[in-house]
Amino acid sequence: MELLELFTKAIAPQLLTRIFDNIPQYIILFSFILIFIVKYLLKWNKARVEKFELKEARSQAIFKNTENLVNKVDTIEKSQKEAVEEIKVLRTDYNALHTRVAVIETENRINSKQEGTIITMLNRIFNSIEKK
Repeated sequence: MELLELFTKAIAPQLLTRIFDNIPQYIILFSFILIFIVKYLLKWNKARVEKFELKEARSQAIFKNTENLVNKVDTIEKSQKEAVEEIKVLRTDYNALHTRVAVIETENRINSKQEGTIITMLNRIFNSIEKK
């Protein structure tokens, strides 16, 4: 501790005066100005880097959002394709049912006509039996 006090009281002032006596004053002033300029440039560069990182983060977020949207569109397209296929299957089932219903209706018409003729024939027979 005593050596440090001795250094700061006796040796350091002499050493500093010799250093600053040999260096012109304009160089000292210029070095102080340069220190402040470098400090400002470092702050400016840090702000620029942070701004760039912020832009990069935004672009990453936009990329992720567009990727999510593309995935959603793909799932929607897949579901639409599946729905179209289901509609096609339902249409074929509907067409098959429609043709079956048409066949049944025609058979019912034919049967009703046959029933009508049979009933008229039975009525004629019944009438002829009653007349005899």
